[in-house]
Amino acid sequence: MDRKEKTFYEMLKESVSYAHKNQSVWMHLAVIADNVELLEESERELGLAFKAQDENDPGGYVDQKNQQLTLFFRKIYKLDRKLSFYAKENGDKVLLNDVEVAESTLEQTPEKEALIICSTILKRGHEYLPKTADYGITAEELNNLTAELSDLEKMHPTIGLITNDRKSARRSIREVIAEARILLDKQDDAFEGMIDDDAFIDGWFAVRKIKGRHKSHGKNDKGSDENN
Repeated sequence: MDRKEKTFYEMLKESVSYAHKNQSVWMHLAVIADNVELLEESERELGLAFKAQDENDPGGYVDQKNQQLTLFFRKIYKLDRKLSFYAKENGDKVLLNDVEVAESTLEQTPEKEALIICSTILKRGHEYLPKTADYGITAEELNNLTAELSDLEKMHPTIGLITNDRKSARRSIREVIAEARILLDKQDDAFEGMIDDDAFIDGWFAVRKIKGRHKSHGKNDKGSDENN
């Protein structure tokens, strides 16, 4: 929710609340009552749209994934060092070529490519498991890392879907605000044209934050405000 959207939402809530508190002034007028009901619905829809946007904020998921990646890369690097040690001890240049990876490479390489490197290291770990027990490599370690890799690979599309949902919520927010502006403009006209209670009308336009719209002793042109 950006600043203007928040300001508009607060004004809309205050306007609906003010109308409700003074419903005895307008309740007998069906056309006004119908428009107030539509304003209430706009307030509810806007609140739900903001809630959906907040719930689909990818920030928390991205932070979580980055933390998991950092820990995962560290574990993969430790496995990589054990395989590298084995390869050097046994003169296995083919294995060494696949596992001689710096930790900084994992951290600085784009995520997709880094996970491919991790997958290769894990694959070599499984292949060499029967030969590397003395180097501290275990089936449990490899299985756990393989499961972690799978989880991390699944998180990317999840974040993409969340981001799309957030964009949809923003479109919905803009649509509801546009509709609410039209309803509020109608309500301004209805109150000012059909209600003779100047104190009520003054209070309404004070809540609406429209300057110069109504005066108790005569009316002038509609004022303007960025949130009206």
